[in-house]
Amino acid sequence: MRLLLDEHISPVIISYLSDLGVFAQSVPHVGLTGRSDREVWRFAFEHDFAVVTTNARDFVGFLDVELHPGLIILRESGLSRQEQWERLKPVVEHVLATGDPDFLVNKLVEIIDAGQFVARDLPE
Repeated sequence: MRLLLDEHISPVIISYLSDLGVFAQSVPHVGLTGRSDREVWRFAFEHDFAVVTTNARDFVGFLDVELHPGLIILRESGLSRQEQWERLKPVVEHVLATGDPDFLVNKLVEIIDAGQFVARDLPE
């Protein structure tokens, strides 16, 4: 699993993910600060990163392709770093528990609250 954290997700979460054995980068750290969501999505696609974002509206529109690396959306905005992690961690643990390194491929994971998320295939 490889995750790219969008600008509204704390880059400190990268170290938390690393502790779980997950490779992650953040949009500012890969030189995409201020770039369009389409550019972020293209970078993620080209580098096999699933995107973690709070910006559902724009990114869901990019899922209308035959193959994509996955999208994780936090449905709440304005969360603290700790609150973001409390919501993302159960998803990451679930994906790791599947033992499937490609679990997120063509998946949309919507995080509703801490410990509450839904994963579905897109395109279906």
